[in-house]
Amino acid sequence: MSKRYIRKAALQEIRKLSAFDYLKNYQPDMLIKNGRTDYYHREHDSLHFSNGKWYWWSQGKGGTSALDYLVTVEGFDFKDACNYLLDLTKISAPVTTYYYPKQTKPFVLPIKDTNNDLIIRYLCNQRKIDKDIVDYFISVNQIYQDKQFKNVVFVGYDGSNPAYAFKRSIFKNYKLDHSGSNKAFSFSFTNSNSSILHVFEAAIDLLSYMTILKLDHQDFKQYNYLSLAGASDKIASKTEADIPIALKSFLERNKNIKTLIFHLDNDEVGIGATFKIMNVLSQKYDCIDDHPKDCKDVNDELIHKSLLLSTDL
Repeated sequence: MSKRYIRKAALQEIRKLSAFDYLKNYQPDMLIKNGRTDYYHREHDSLHFSNGKWYWWSQGKGGTSALDYLVTVEGFDFKDACNYLLDLTKISAPVTTYYYPKQTKPFVLPIKDTNNDLIIRYLCNQRKIDKDIVDYFISVNQIYQDKQFKNVVFVGYDGSNPAYAFKRSIFKNYKLDHSGSNKAFSFSFTNSNSSILHVFEAAIDLLSYMTILKLDHQDFKQYNYLSLAGASDKIASKTEADIPIALKSFLERNKNIKTLIFHLDNDEVGIGATFKIMNVLSQKYDCIDDHPKDCKDVNDELIHKSLLLSTDL
């Protein structure tokens, strides 16, 4: 391919073309829909496109423009890629995608109750979670009792600012993200000195695993922990991408992570979600499936363990 001189104005114009719009217009068969706003590449299943951006998880590379995509993924020489796009857009002008800005409500946490007595009783007596662990998360404002409904509220932070809250009733089977929550900052615990991240379906499973470690005389603060906030169901139903936003965001914020250990539920949904996530991430991370084998989830595993220990006593 000839390497014609590329004028600055022409270069600026082709840089506006996103990789997603390039494929959508000129190679639509290469895009596989993978959720509400997510697509992946037919020939590279770890290459995802979402909201105008692309990221190649197995290679740890990403970007926005079609130009960067052609150079990084397709192996084009830079000038060849420029000339190719110029010729292509002259023959057929692309239809570009407009991304509407999300209209979000200001995030305000549910009002705190005057005490946490009911949720402590629920978490410690019914769910068998260690009280020291519950007290720790209460002390750092990641767990509290809401005033109106007495729900237990699990809080996630963007830096020092609350950005996510998950509400769970202690009286009935009610659980829901609080209005305005950003799942990118779901309930978690970060230890920047550890390269290991333990991944769970729910906050209660996360706390349960910490309790199991403590029962085995291990320091529950020695690793990183993340709740996916119920993303497994959506992965299984293909309404979300194979990499939950909570996990994707945590890994982007914590470049020290090398090993992912998954403790999702012992059912078709949990096992299937684990397989899909590991299939995408295993080329970049050491991925381990450690879901409960004899119990339905990690909290059920803790309850059985606690029962055995009390019987031995």
